[in-house]
Amino acid sequence: MSAPSGIEAFEKVKSLLLGETVRRLDETDARLDRIDARVGDEEKFAISSGDVMVEAFKRAEHKRPRDLTAALAPSVVSIVRAEIRSSKDMMIEALYPIMGRLVTVTVASAFRDLVESLNARIEALISANSWRMRLRALLTGRSMAEVALAEAEAGRLKRALLLERGSGRLLAIWPAEEGEEGGNADLQSGLIAAITEFAANVYAYRGGELRMLDIGSGIVFLRASPRVIVAGEFGGQLSRRMERRLDDTFLSIVERHEADEASCTSTALGDMLNEALAAEKSRRSKAPLMIFSAALAFLGAWLAWDSMLHGWRERRIREAYVVAMAGHPALGKYPLRLEIDHQAEIVVLRGLAADETEPRTLAAELIEAAEPYRVASDVTAVAPVAQMEALRDALGEAHAALQRLKAEQEEPRAKLRRFTDSFAVFFTELDTFLDPAAAAAGLDELASLLKASGEGVRVVGYADEVGTTGRNRFVSRKRAERVIAMLVERGVARNRLALVWRSTYNPIGDPNAELHSRRVSFEMPFAGEFAK
Repeated sequence: MSAPSGIEAFEKVKSLLLGETVRRLDETDARLDRIDARVGDEEKFAISSGDVMVEAFKRAEHKRPRDLTAALAPSVVSIVRAEIRSSKDMMIEALYPIMGRLVTVTVASAFRDLVESLNARIEALISANSWRMRLRALLTGRSMAEVALAEAEAGRLKRALLLERGSGRLLAIWPAEEGEEGGNADLQSGLIAAITEFAANVYAYRGGELRMLDIGSGIVFLRASPRVIVAGEFGGQLSRRMERRLDDTFLSIVERHEADEASCTSTALGDMLNEALAAEKSRRSKAPLMIFSAALAFLGAWLAWDSMLHGWRERRIREAYVVAMAGHPALGKYPLRLEIDHQAEIVVLRGLAADETEPRTLAAELIEAAEPYRVASDVTAVAPVAQMEALRDALGEAHAALQRLKAEQEEPRAKLRRFTDSFAVFFTELDTFLDPAAAAAGLDELASLLKASGEGVRVVGYADEVGTTGRNRFVSRKRAERVIAMLVERGVARNRLALVWRSTYNPIGDPNAELHSRRVSFEMPFAGEFAK
Protein backbone atom coordinates (compact mmCIF):
# COMPACT_ATOMS: atom_id res chain seq x y z
CA MET A 1 0.00 0.00 0.00
CA SER A 2 1.56 3.29 -1.03
CA ALA A 3 1.96 6.05 1.49
CA PRO A 4 -0.50 8.98 1.20
CA SER A 5 0.77 12.16 -0.36
CA GLY A 6 1.62 15.23 1.72
CA ILE A 7 -1.75 16.95 0.94
CA GLU A 8 -3.77 13.84 1.84
CA ALA A 9 -1.82 13.41 5.08
CA PHE A 10 -2.40 17.06 5.98
CA GLU A 11 -6.13 16.78 5.30
CA LYS A 12 -6.27 13.65 7.47
CA VAL A 13 -4.51 15.43 10.34
CA LYS A 14 -6.76 18.46 9.88
CA SER A 15 -9.95 16.38 10.02
CA LEU A 16 -8.61 14.41 13.00
CA LEU A 17 -7.53 17.39 15.06
CA LEU A 18 -9.67 20.35 14.04
CA GLY A 19 -13.24 19.03 13.73
CA GLU A 20 -14.41 20.47 17.04
CA THR A 21 -12.05 23.43 16.72
CA VAL A 22 -13.48 24.50 13.34
CA ARG A 23 -16.98 24.57 14.80
CA ARG A 24 -15.83 26.69 17.73
CA LEU A 25 -13.90 28.95 15.36
CA ASP A 26 -17.05 29.56 13.30
CA GLU A 27 -18.96 30.44 16.48
CA THR A 28 -16.18 32.79 17.51
CA ASP A 29 -16.26 34.52 14.12
CA ALA A 30 -19.99 35.03 14.47
CA ARG A 31 -19.60 36.54 17.94
CA LEU A 32 -16.84 38.84 16.69
CA ASP A 33 -19.06 40.06 13.85
CA ARG A 34 -21.79 40.89 16.38
CA ILE A 35 -19.31 42.75 18.61
CA ASP A 36 -18.00 44.67 15.57
CA ALA A 37 -21.48 45.74 14.58
CA ARG A 38 -22.39 46.75 18.14
CA VAL A 39 -19.31 48.66 19.21
CA GLY A 40 -18.24 50.06 15.82
CA ASP A 41 -14.59 49.87 16.78
CA GLU A 42 -11.79 47.88 15.20
CA GLU A 43 -11.65 44.14 15.81
CA LYS A 44 -10.57 43.30 19.38
CA PHE A 45 -10.39 39.57 19.28
CA ALA A 46 -8.44 37.59 16.68
CA ILE A 47 -7.56 33.94 16.60
CA SER A 48 -5.06 33.02 13.96
CA SER A 49 -5.30 29.66 12.27
CA GLY A 50 -1.63 29.07 13.13
CA ASP A 51 -2.31 29.48 16.86
CA VAL A 52 -5.27 27.11 16.60
CA MET A 53 -3.07 24.49 14.91
CA VAL A 54 -0.41 24.85 17.60
CA GLU A 55 -2.93 24.46 20.40
CA ALA A 56 -4.56 21.52 18.64
CA PHE A 57 -1.23 19.73 18.27
CA LYS A 58 -0.46 20.33 21.95
CA ARG A 59 -3.82 18.87 23.04
CA ALA A 60 -3.46 15.91 20.71
CA GLU A 61 0.03 15.21 21.97
CA HIS A 62 -1.25 14.91 25.55
CA LYS A 63 -4.67 13.32 24.99
CA ARG A 64 -4.39 11.30 21.74
CA PRO A 65 -0.69 10.63 21.11
CA ARG A 66 -1.23 7.30 19.32
CA ASP A 67 -3.75 8.75 16.85
CA LEU A 68 -1.41 11.69 16.19
CA THR A 69 1.50 9.31 15.60
CA ALA A 70 -0.50 7.12 13.23
CA ALA A 71 -1.59 10.18 11.24
CA LEU A 72 1.89 11.73 11.00
CA ALA A 73 3.89 8.52 10.42
CA PRO A 74 3.31 8.27 6.62
CA SER A 75 4.28 11.92 6.10
CA VAL A 76 7.41 11.60 8.23
CA VAL A 77 8.50 8.44 6.36
CA SER A 78 7.84 10.16 3.02
CA ILE A 79 9.87 13.21 4.08
CA VAL A 80 12.79 11.08 5.25
CA ARG A 81 12.87 9.15 1.96
CA ALA A 82 12.71 12.39 -0.02
CA GLU A 83 15.65 13.78 1.99
CA ILE A 84 17.67 10.64 1.21
CA ARG A 85 17.07 11.06 -2.50
CA SER A 86 17.69 14.82 -2.58
CA SER A 87 20.57 15.37 -0.16
CA LYS A 88 22.58 12.75 1.67
CA ASP A 89 24.56 15.41 3.53
CA MET A 90 21.46 17.09 4.94
CA MET A 91 20.05 13.67 5.91
CA ILE A 92 22.77 13.23 8.49
CA GLU A 93 21.76 16.45 10.24
CA ALA A 94 18.05 15.55 9.99
CA LEU A 95 18.28 12.05 11.47
CA TYR A 96 20.03 12.95 14.70
CA PRO A 97 17.34 15.30 16.04
CA ILE A 98 14.56 12.92 14.92
CA MET A 99 16.04 9.93 16.74
CA GLY A 100 16.91 12.07 19.74
CA ARG A 101 13.34 13.32 20.08
CA LEU A 102 11.90 9.82 19.74
CA VAL A 103 14.13 8.47 22.49
CA THR A 104 13.66 11.50 24.73
CA VAL A 105 9.87 11.55 24.51
CA THR A 106 9.63 7.81 25.08
CA VAL A 107 11.87 7.25 28.09
CA ALA A 108 12.76 10.59 29.72
CA SER A 109 10.07 10.74 32.40
CA ALA A 110 10.10 7.04 33.28
CA PHE A 111 13.90 6.89 33.33
CA ARG A 112 14.13 9.90 35.67
CA ASP A 113 11.72 8.34 38.16
CA LEU A 114 13.54 5.02 37.95
CA VAL A 115 16.95 6.61 38.55
CA GLU A 116 15.72 8.48 41.62
CA SER A 117 14.17 5.32 43.03
CA LEU A 118 17.28 3.24 42.41
CA ASN A 119 19.54 5.88 43.98
CA ALA A 120 17.44 5.94 47.13
CA ARG A 121 17.42 2.13 47.43
CA ILE A 122 21.06 1.54 46.52
CA GLU A 123 22.39 4.12 48.98
CA ALA A 124 20.75 2.14 51.78
CA LEU A 125 22.40 -1.15 50.80
CA ILE A 126 25.47 -2.50 52.61
CA SER A 127 25.84 -5.80 50.77
CA ALA A 128 28.86 -6.91 48.74
CA ASN A 129 26.87 -6.29 45.56
CA SER A 130 26.41 -2.69 46.63
CA TRP A 131 30.16 -2.19 47.06
CA ARG A 132 30.78 -3.84 43.70
CA MET A 133 28.43 -1.39 42.02
CA ARG A 134 30.05 1.52 43.88
CA LEU A 135 33.48 0.51 42.57
CA ARG A 136 32.16 0.09 39.05
CA ALA A 137 30.48 3.50 39.21
CA LEU A 138 33.75 5.04 40.46
CA LEU A 139 35.78 3.49 37.62
CA THR A 140 33.31 4.34 34.85
CA GLY A 141 32.36 7.82 36.11
CA ARG A 142 28.63 6.94 36.10
CA SER A 143 26.13 7.08 38.95
CA MET A 144 25.21 3.93 40.89
CA ALA A 145 21.70 4.14 39.50
CA GLU A 146 23.01 4.04 35.94
CA VAL A 147 25.25 1.05 36.75
CA ALA A 148 22.37 -0.84 38.39
CA LEU A 149 20.02 0.00 35.54
CA ALA A 150 22.55 -1.15 32.95
CA GLU A 151 23.05 -4.45 34.77
CA ALA A 152 19.30 -4.99 35.16
CA GLU A 153 18.62 -4.16 31.51
CA ALA A 154 21.67 -5.90 29.98
CA GLY A 155 20.64 -8.73 27.70
CA ARG A 156 16.89 -8.01 27.85
CA LEU A 157 15.00 -7.92 24.56
CA LYS A 158 12.72 -4.89 24.59
CA ARG A 159 11.36 -4.97 21.05
CA ALA A 160 11.88 -6.91 17.82
CA LEU A 161 10.79 -5.78 14.35
CA LEU A 162 10.67 -7.53 10.99
CA LEU A 163 10.12 -5.02 8.21
CA GLU A 164 10.23 -4.91 4.43
CA ARG A 165 13.37 -3.36 3.05
CA GLY A 166 12.92 -0.20 1.03
CA SER A 167 9.26 0.50 1.88
CA GLY A 168 9.67 0.08 5.65
CA ARG A 169 6.36 -1.84 5.85
CA LEU A 170 6.05 -3.65 9.20
CA LEU A 171 5.78 -7.44 8.71
CA ALA A 172 5.99 -8.62 12.34
CA ILE A 173 6.56 -7.08 15.78
CA TRP A 174 7.31 -8.53 19.20
CA PRO A 175 5.63 -8.07 21.69
CA ALA A 176 2.57 -8.58 19.49
CA GLU A 177 0.26 -6.50 21.70
CA GLU A 178 2.32 -3.42 21.09
CA GLY A 179 1.69 -3.68 17.37
CA GLU A 180 -2.02 -4.14 17.99
CA GLU A 181 -2.21 -0.99 20.07
CA GLY A 182 -0.46 1.03 17.44
CA GLY A 183 2.29 2.90 19.27
CA ASN A 184 5.10 4.34 17.21
CA ALA A 185 6.14 1.03 15.59
CA ASP A 186 5.22 2.21 12.07
CA LEU A 187 7.18 5.40 12.51
CA GLN A 188 10.16 3.55 13.97
CA SER A 189 10.14 0.93 11.20
CA GLY A 190 10.06 3.65 8.55
CA LEU A 191 12.98 5.46 10.14
CA ILE A 192 15.02 2.25 10.45
CA ALA A 193 14.39 1.44 6.79
CA ALA A 194 15.35 4.96 5.74
CA ILE A 195 18.53 4.96 7.85
CA THR A 196 19.53 1.52 6.56
CA GLU A 197 19.09 2.56 2.93
CA PHE A 198 20.98 5.78 3.57
CA ALA A 199 23.96 3.92 5.08
CA ALA A 200 23.91 1.35 2.28
CA ASN A 201 24.03 4.13 -0.33
CA VAL A 202 26.82 6.06 1.40
CA TYR A 203 29.05 3.02 1.96
CA ALA A 204 28.07 1.10 -1.17
CA TYR A 205 31.59 1.40 -2.56
CA ARG A 206 32.83 -0.52 0.51
CA GLY A 207 30.08 -3.12 0.42
CA GLY A 208 29.06 -2.24 3.97
CA GLU A 209 25.73 -1.81 5.75
CA LEU A 210 24.55 -0.35 9.06
CA ARG A 211 24.58 -3.06 11.76
CA MET A 212 24.00 -1.28 15.09
CA LEU A 213 22.43 1.90 16.53
CA ASP A 214 23.25 3.22 20.03
CA ILE A 215 20.17 5.00 21.44
CA GLY A 216 21.60 5.71 24.89
CA SER A 217 19.32 3.47 26.94
CA GLY A 218 20.13 0.44 24.83
CA ILE A 219 21.36 -0.95 21.53
CA VAL A 220 19.43 -1.62 18.30
CA PHE A 221 20.95 -4.47 16.24
CA LEU A 222 20.19 -4.52 12.53
CA ARG A 223 20.64 -7.32 9.98
CA ALA A 224 19.33 -7.06 6.43
CA SER A 225 18.78 -9.19 3.37
CA PRO A 226 17.77 -7.93 -0.07
CA ARG A 227 14.12 -8.25 0.99
CA VAL A 228 13.79 -7.73 4.76
CA ILE A 229 15.42 -6.06 7.77
CA VAL A 230 15.47 -7.59 11.26
CA ALA A 231 15.83 -5.04 14.11
CA GLY A 232 16.11 -5.89 17.79
CA GLU A 233 16.22 -3.32 20.63
CA PHE A 234 18.14 -4.59 23.67
CA GLY A 235 18.54 -2.89 27.04
CA GLY A 236 21.99 -2.06 28.41
CA GLN A 237 25.32 -3.16 26.99
CA LEU A 238 25.89 -6.62 25.53
CA SER A 239 29.06 -8.69 25.68
CA ARG A 240 30.99 -9.62 22.55
CA ARG A 241 29.97 -13.27 22.94
CA MET A 242 26.29 -12.33 23.23
CA GLU A 243 26.60 -10.11 20.15
CA ARG A 244 28.00 -13.04 18.14
CA ARG A 245 25.18 -15.35 19.27
CA LEU A 246 22.59 -12.70 18.42
CA ASP A 247 24.21 -12.21 15.03
CA ASP A 248 23.74 -15.93 14.29
CA THR A 249 20.12 -15.74 15.44
CA PHE A 250 19.42 -12.69 13.25
CA LEU A 251 20.81 -14.52 10.24
CA SER A 252 18.64 -17.52 11.10
CA ILE A 253 15.56 -15.30 11.13
CA VAL A 254 16.47 -13.90 7.71
CA GLU A 255 17.01 -17.40 6.31
CA ARG A 256 13.71 -18.59 7.83
CA HIS A 257 11.86 -15.72 6.19
CA GLU A 258 13.46 -16.50 2.84
CA ALA A 259 12.36 -20.16 3.16
CA ASP A 260 8.88 -19.65 4.68
CA GLU A 261 7.50 -16.14 5.16
CA ALA A 262 4.41 -17.38 7.02
CA SER A 263 6.52 -18.94 9.76
CA CYS A 264 8.11 -15.59 10.72
CA THR A 265 5.35 -14.54 13.11
CA SER A 266 5.69 -12.11 15.99
CA THR A 267 5.86 -14.96 18.49
CA ALA A 268 8.53 -16.83 16.52
CA LEU A 269 10.58 -13.62 16.25
CA GLY A 270 10.60 -13.02 20.01
CA ASP A 271 11.11 -16.70 20.90
CA MET A 272 14.22 -17.04 18.73
CA LEU A 273 15.87 -13.90 20.12
CA ASN A 274 14.97 -14.59 23.77
CA GLU A 275 16.20 -18.16 23.41
CA ALA A 276 19.58 -16.88 22.22
CA LEU A 277 19.79 -14.49 25.18
CA ALA A 278 18.81 -17.16 27.70
CA ALA A 279 21.39 -19.62 26.34
CA GLU A 280 24.13 -17.00 26.57
CA LYS A 281 23.23 -15.94 30.13
CA SER A 282 23.32 -19.55 31.33
CA ARG A 283 26.97 -19.79 30.27
CA ARG A 284 28.06 -16.81 32.31
CA SER A 285 30.05 -17.24 35.47
CA LYS A 286 30.15 -14.63 38.16
CA ALA A 287 33.39 -15.89 39.68
CA PRO A 288 35.73 -13.78 37.45
CA LEU A 289 33.64 -10.68 38.11
CA MET A 290 33.69 -11.31 41.86
CA ILE A 291 37.46 -11.85 41.86
CA PHE A 292 37.95 -8.70 39.82
CA SER A 293 35.64 -6.73 42.11
CA ALA A 294 37.48 -8.01 45.21
CA ALA A 295 40.81 -6.96 43.67
CA LEU A 296 39.43 -3.53 42.88
CA ALA A 297 38.06 -3.22 46.42
CA PHE A 298 41.46 -4.13 47.88
CA LEU A 299 43.20 -1.65 45.57
CA GLY A 300 40.74 1.07 46.47
CA ALA A 301 41.17 0.43 50.20
CA TRP A 302 44.96 0.50 49.85
CA LEU A 303 44.88 3.76 47.89
CA ALA A 304 42.50 5.32 50.41
CA TRP A 305 44.72 4.27 53.34
CA ASP A 306 47.85 5.53 51.57
CA SER A 307 46.20 8.87 50.86
CA MET A 308 45.02 9.21 54.46
CA LEU A 309 48.50 8.37 55.77
CA HIS A 310 50.15 10.96 53.51
CA GLY A 311 47.64 13.60 54.58
CA TRP A 312 48.23 12.89 58.28
CA ARG A 313 52.04 13.07 57.92
CA GLU A 314 51.92 16.28 55.90
CA ARG A 315 49.67 17.96 58.45
CA ARG A 316 52.01 16.94 61.29
CA ILE A 317 55.11 18.25 59.45
CA ARG A 318 53.55 21.59 58.56
CA GLU A 319 52.31 22.16 62.11
CA ALA A 320 55.86 21.54 63.36
CA TYR A 321 57.17 23.96 60.72
CA VAL A 322 54.86 26.75 61.93
CA VAL A 323 56.02 26.21 65.53
CA ALA A 324 59.71 26.18 64.48
CA MET A 325 59.36 29.38 62.41
CA ALA A 326 57.95 31.18 65.46
CA GLY A 327 61.35 30.64 67.13
CA HIS A 328 63.24 32.17 64.16
CA PRO A 329 61.55 35.51 63.43
CA ALA A 330 64.49 36.70 61.30
CA LEU A 331 63.69 34.03 58.71
CA GLY A 332 60.21 35.52 58.27
CA LYS A 333 61.76 38.40 56.29
CA TYR A 334 62.94 36.03 53.57
CA PRO A 335 61.00 33.86 51.09
CA LEU A 336 61.06 30.32 52.46
CA ARG A 337 58.86 27.35 51.58
CA LEU A 338 58.52 23.77 52.76
CA GLU A 339 58.28 21.03 50.09
CA ILE A 340 57.13 17.49 50.97
CA ASP A 341 57.70 14.65 48.47
CA HIS A 342 55.77 11.59 49.66
CA GLN A 343 57.10 9.37 46.88
CA ALA A 344 60.77 10.12 47.67
CA GLU A 345 60.00 10.40 51.42
CA ILE A 346 61.89 13.67 51.80
CA VAL A 347 61.16 17.12 53.27
CA VAL A 348 63.12 20.03 51.76
CA LEU A 349 63.37 23.62 53.07
CA ARG A 350 63.94 25.94 50.06
CA GLY A 351 64.32 29.69 49.63
CA LEU A 352 66.59 32.59 50.65
CA ALA A 353 68.10 33.67 53.98
CA ALA A 354 70.84 35.92 55.37
CA ASP A 355 73.08 32.87 55.96
CA GLU A 356 72.83 29.08 55.86
CA THR A 357 73.22 28.45 59.62
CA GLU A 358 69.75 29.41 60.82
CA PRO A 359 67.90 27.45 58.07
CA ARG A 360 69.94 24.35 59.00
CA THR A 361 68.87 24.80 62.63
CA LEU A 362 65.24 25.11 61.50
CA ALA A 363 65.54 21.92 59.41
CA ALA A 364 67.04 20.03 62.38
CA GLU A 365 64.00 20.96 64.49
CA LEU A 366 61.72 19.26 61.92
CA ILE A 367 63.49 15.86 61.96
CA GLU A 368 61.40 14.32 64.73
CA ALA A 369 58.06 15.45 63.24
CA ALA A 370 59.10 14.31 59.73
CA GLU A 371 59.93 10.69 60.68
CA PRO A 372 60.28 8.44 58.67
CA TYR A 373 60.95 11.12 56.01
CA ARG A 374 64.41 12.64 55.56
CA VAL A 375 64.83 16.43 56.10
CA ALA A 376 67.15 18.55 53.91
CA SER A 377 67.95 22.27 53.58
CA ASP A 378 68.36 23.95 50.19
CA VAL A 379 68.57 27.62 51.17
CA THR A 380 70.71 30.23 49.37
CA ALA A 381 72.48 32.85 51.51
CA VAL A 382 71.98 36.46 50.42
CA ALA A 383 73.03 39.87 51.80
CA PRO A 384 71.60 40.98 55.16
CA VAL A 385 68.37 42.90 55.23
CA ALA A 386 70.12 46.26 55.79
CA GLN A 387 72.27 45.79 52.71
CA MET A 388 69.29 44.72 50.68
CA GLU A 389 67.37 47.83 51.76
CA ALA A 390 70.33 50.04 50.85
CA LEU A 391 70.58 48.37 47.47
CA ARG A 392 66.84 48.85 47.02
CA ASP A 393 67.20 52.58 47.82
CA ALA A 394 70.08 52.92 45.37
CA LEU A 395 68.07 51.21 42.69
CA GLY A 396 65.18 53.54 43.40
CA GLU A 397 67.39 56.61 43.01
CA ALA A 398 68.87 55.25 39.79
CA HIS A 399 65.40 54.64 38.46
CA ALA A 400 64.32 58.19 39.35
CA ALA A 401 67.42 59.61 37.64
CA LEU A 402 66.69 57.55 34.55
CA GLN A 403 63.14 58.86 34.47
CA ARG A 404 64.41 62.45 34.76
CA LEU A 405 66.87 61.83 31.94
CA LYS A 406 64.12 60.43 29.79
CA ALA A 407 61.95 63.47 30.54
CA GLU A 408 64.79 65.81 29.59
CA GLN A 409 65.35 63.93 26.34
CA GLU A 410 61.70 64.40 25.50
CA GLU A 411 61.81 68.20 26.03
CA PRO A 412 61.46 70.27 22.82
CA ARG A 413 64.95 71.82 23.19
CA ALA A 414 66.59 68.40 23.49
CA LYS A 415 64.71 67.14 20.45
CA LEU A 416 65.74 70.26 18.52
CA ARG A 417 69.40 69.73 19.41
CA ARG A 418 69.34 66.10 18.29
CA PHE A 419 67.71 67.04 15.01
CA THR A 420 70.08 69.91 14.13
CA ASP A 421 73.07 67.66 14.82
CA SER A 422 71.94 65.22 12.15
CA PHE A 423 70.14 67.33 9.47
CA ALA A 424 71.46 69.37 6.55
CA VAL A 425 70.13 70.53 3.16
CA PHE A 426 72.41 69.62 0.23
CA PHE A 427 72.65 71.42 -3.17
CA THR A 428 73.71 70.52 -6.69
CA GLU A 429 76.25 72.46 -8.76
CA LEU A 430 73.30 74.41 -10.22
CA ASP A 431 72.19 75.43 -6.71
CA THR A 432 69.03 73.29 -6.78
CA PHE A 433 68.18 70.89 -3.98
CA LEU A 434 69.93 67.57 -4.31
CA ASP A 435 66.82 65.80 -2.87
CA PRO A 436 63.83 68.20 -2.85
CA ALA A 437 61.48 65.79 -1.06
CA ALA A 438 63.94 65.05 1.75
CA ALA A 439 64.75 68.77 2.11
CA ALA A 440 61.05 69.72 2.37
CA ALA A 441 60.29 66.99 4.94
CA GLY A 442 63.34 67.94 7.05
CA LEU A 443 62.46 71.65 7.02
CA ASP A 444 58.88 70.82 8.05
CA GLU A 445 60.11 68.95 11.11
CA LEU A 446 62.69 71.64 11.94
CA ALA A 447 60.04 74.36 11.78
CA SER A 448 57.75 72.34 14.08
CA LEU A 449 60.55 71.85 16.65
CA LEU A 450 61.52 75.56 16.54
CA LYS A 451 57.96 76.66 17.17
CA ALA A 452 57.44 74.11 19.96
CA SER A 453 60.66 74.99 21.81
CA GLY A 454 60.69 78.76 21.24
CA GLU A 455 64.45 78.51 20.58
CA GLY A 456 66.53 80.09 17.82
CA VAL A 457 69.00 78.44 15.50
CA ARG A 458 71.94 79.39 13.30
CA VAL A 459 71.43 78.71 9.58
CA VAL A 460 74.90 78.16 8.13
CA GLY A 461 75.65 78.12 4.38
CA TYR A 462 78.66 76.33 2.84
CA ALA A 463 80.25 76.00 -0.63
CA ASP A 464 82.72 73.58 -2.13
CA GLU A 465 86.31 74.56 -3.06
CA VAL A 466 85.56 74.96 -6.76
CA GLY A 467 85.50 78.60 -7.90
CA THR A 468 86.84 81.92 -6.53
CA THR A 469 86.70 82.99 -2.92
CA GLY A 470 84.23 85.80 -3.59
CA ARG A 471 81.99 83.56 -5.64
CA ASN A 472 81.92 80.91 -2.91
CA ARG A 473 81.04 83.48 -0.19
CA PHE A 474 78.19 84.76 -2.30
CA VAL A 475 76.87 81.26 -3.07
CA SER A 476 77.03 80.08 0.55
CA ARG A 477 75.10 83.16 1.73
CA LYS A 478 72.42 82.76 -0.94
CA ARG A 479 71.94 79.14 0.07
CA ALA A 480 71.46 80.08 3.76
CA GLU A 481 69.06 82.90 2.84
CA ARG A 482 66.99 80.53 0.72
CA VAL A 483 66.61 78.04 3.57
CA ILE A 484 65.70 80.85 6.02
CA ALA A 485 62.99 82.01 3.63
CA MET A 486 61.55 78.48 3.51
CA LEU A 487 61.51 78.25 7.33
CA VAL A 488 59.74 81.64 7.56
CA GLU A 489 57.16 80.34 5.11
CA ARG A 490 56.57 77.48 7.57
CA GLY A 491 55.75 79.88 10.40
CA VAL A 492 59.13 80.37 12.12
CA ALA A 493 59.81 83.92 13.35
CA ARG A 494 62.60 85.58 11.37
CA ASN A 495 64.25 86.94 14.52
CA ARG A 496 64.79 83.34 15.71
CA LEU A 497 66.99 82.54 12.69
CA ALA A 498 70.63 83.74 12.50
CA LEU A 499 72.16 83.95 9.00
CA VAL A 500 75.72 82.61 8.79
CA TRP A 501 77.80 81.89 5.65
CA ARG A 502 81.15 80.17 5.85
CA SER A 503 82.02 79.63 2.20
CA THR A 504 84.49 76.73 1.91
CA TYR A 505 85.25 76.50 5.61
CA ASN A 506 84.87 73.04 7.11
CA PRO A 507 84.50 70.94 3.95
CA ILE A 508 83.03 67.48 4.37
CA GLY A 509 83.92 66.00 0.98
CA ASP A 510 86.65 65.81 -1.63
CA PRO A 511 85.52 67.81 -4.69
CA ASN A 512 87.39 65.42 -6.96
CA ALA A 513 85.25 62.58 -5.60
CA GLU A 514 82.05 64.62 -6.11
CA LEU A 515 81.16 64.47 -2.41
CA HIS A 516 78.77 67.17 -1.23
CA SER A 517 80.23 70.08 0.72
CA ARG A 518 77.54 72.29 -0.89
CA ARG A 519 75.11 72.45 2.00
CA VAL A 520 73.16 74.40 4.62
CA SER A 521 73.46 73.07 8.17
CA PHE A 522 72.07 74.21 11.53
CA GLU A 523 73.67 74.98 14.89
CA MET A 524 72.23 75.53 18.36
CA PRO A 525 73.01 79.04 19.67
CA PHE A 526 74.85 79.97 22.87
CA ALA A 527 72.91 81.05 25.92
CA GLY A 528 71.79 84.65 25.45
CA GLU A 529 72.67 84.70 21.75
CA PHE A 530 69.06 85.49 20.82
CA ALA A 531 67.39 88.33 22.72
CA LYS A 532 64.11 87.28 24.33
